[in-house]
Amino acid sequence: MVLPDFGFYQPISVKDAIDLLMQKPNAAAMAGGTDLLVEMKNGIRRSENLVSLAKIPEMKFIKEDVKNLFIGACTTHSEVIASPLIGKFAPALVEAASKIGSNQIRNTGTIGGNICTAASCCDSAPILLALNASVEIAGTENIRVVPLRDFFTFNKKTILKKGELVTRIIVPKSEPGIGACYEKFGLREAGSIAVVSVAAKVQLVNDICVDACIVIGAVAPTPKISGQATTVLKGKKVSEFAEDLPLLEEAGNAAVRDSIPIDDIRGGAQYRRDVLKVLVKRTIRRAFELAVNNEK
Repeated sequence: MVLPDFGFYQPISVKDAIDLLMQKPNAAAMAGGTDLLVEMKNGIRRSENLVSLAKIPEMKFIKEDVKNLFIGACTTHSEVIASPLIGKFAPALVEAASKIGSNQIRNTGTIGGNICTAASCCDSAPILLALNASVEIAGTENIRVVPLRDFFTFNKKTILKKGELVTRIIVPKSEPGIGACYEKFGLREAGSIAVVSVAAKVQLVNDICVDACIVIGAVAPTPKISGQATTVLKGKKVSEFAEDLPLLEEAGNAAVRDSIPIDDIRGGAQYRRDVLKVLVKRTIRRAFELAVNNEK
């Protein structure tokens, strides 16, 4: 199959990109194009005009202030992985980005594009949800900041309106006592799409879990915060989550109850439930180990 004909535009500012998206019929924003162009080639998606964001410098950066990291939406996964700032203050995001596709995909695909695909199996969304990230959205009338938990509406659907763009991702910096990590199960060692994924964040004060977030991926229409699994963790002691103890089992079962898996070519619904339970337990253990090290 070949790509259909389409108009192609390369604005150099966010304002120009928004204007083009509003003016051109059936226009779509394109960052790296690693998903969009494949979908167009396969006839899954049709866009008469593509507005490339690749030449917009205000969408490609990694910055910080006292409390947050700011990542331009057109920052590639490889740039996320190589960033000393992200490695220091959000190492779990580096871990997740390193598990996206192949080197070629990571060099081209962007963090904003990965989020905006809104696929249930995308790798960056679960850990960003666990880290309580937000997205900045620019439109014709204003700029708004929305918690990522409110961004996804359904599989491959978001709150973005016509002419709106995600311009940057805002990630709170990790604090002492926080441990976060991302685990993914695919059908092959490299370049795999997640069959099940889990992100976990816990925060310890005097060996007590005072805050937590468990996010499950590829087992619901969108990456989803498991409220039931998160509740299991809060207020508990670190020692209660050693390997094979009942609370780990309870957390795994709770996450399964929050899941809505489907049968597809990569795995059946029950298979996903079984894998999810194991992956939740493994991810929670790792998050507690990291939090204990960060508390010292």
